[in-house]
Amino acid sequence: MRKVVFFFAFLFVSCNPETKYAYYSNTPKVEEDKRIYPLSLLETDKNIDVMFVIDNSGSMYSIQQNVIRNSKIFLEQFAKQPYINWKIGLISTDKSEAPYLGFDSAFDYTLIDFRDPTSFGRTVEMFQEAVSQLGTNGDASEYVFYNVKRVLDLYNGQSTGRPSFLRQNSHLVVVMVTDEKEQSQSDFGDDYDVPNYLKTMTKYIAGNKILRFYGALSRRDLKDCNQPGDYEDYKGSPYEKIINLTNGFNISACVNDFGTDLAKIGKDIASLVGLPSLLLKQRPLPETIKVYYKDKLLPPGSKESGGIWFYEENTNTINFYTMSFVEDIRNDYFKIEFDINDGHTRKN
Repeated sequence: MRKVVFFFAFLFVSCNPETKYAYYSNTPKVEEDKRIYPLSLLETDKNIDVMFVIDNSGSMYSIQQNVIRNSKIFLEQFAKQPYINWKIGLISTDKSEAPYLGFDSAFDYTLIDFRDPTSFGRTVEMFQEAVSQLGTNGDASEYVFYNVKRVLDLYNGQSTGRPSFLRQNSHLVVVMVTDEKEQSQSDFGDDYDVPNYLKTMTKYIAGNKILRFYGALSRRDLKDCNQPGDYEDYKGSPYEKIINLTNGFNISACVNDFGTDLAKIGKDIASLVGLPSLLLKQRPLPETIKVYYKDKLLPPGSKESGGIWFYEENTNTINFYTMSFVEDIRNDYFKIEFDINDGHTRKN
């Protein structure tokens, strides 16, 4: 004979004869999570070290001016993103010159104060002034590859007594700006052949970080470039090889809309860090999540539909498409509310 057993649970309140009993409900109470998350907790792969190598030989005046005129639109792509910890260094292609910016003292994200709109303008001006100081009296031989390695070795924070330019947890980006062929291999040997050089350069960064080369070049086979004399093509050059092998891209330094193309490099640099995210302490019922920035409700959904964030179940994170609405990344906060997903199915 099958037995049917009934269980009753009582909560004993006191020994008084008039004691009342409370029965546990078989529908558990909905638990909520309401937490404040400082923006400093945003998780991103956020460190990017950028090296500009700009040719300072006699034919470079117009290209240098192009960089100066368009540096604002370039920097806007990542320097205004409060979740990106960028750092920039500027060197020439002259094998004996000291750096022009960002090595002896940092030129980085700490210069931007999001409470002070003028701080970005001052930062742009510092970069423009440094490019201007390059001049066009440099060596007639251009050593892009050699000079990148030389300066990184010089500023390694160890044997030379100089501060390290590279940070341990950073991606490394090299932007090459020149109208001449790359001469490192011919003058310094096969260590600067592209495969060998690339193998060496990857040792400067952690294994899970990205090394990427971009070009802003004047070569006779690029758009609007009409160089006379013995100028090699971009196609098949060491520049093309290292750019392709590191998934970067080149822009023509000769076009009228140079600023638009330079901005594309800046935007691609920003994409290296991925989307900023917050790891939730509890697992939510996704449909109950509400995200507030300083008590203002932020819309969820796709970027195309106007959403600012989305929930990723696999990682249990709130991910943001943009941080452009943030005023102070270091002191502001998010408030996130949701019902906890405790495995119980409840009726509405």
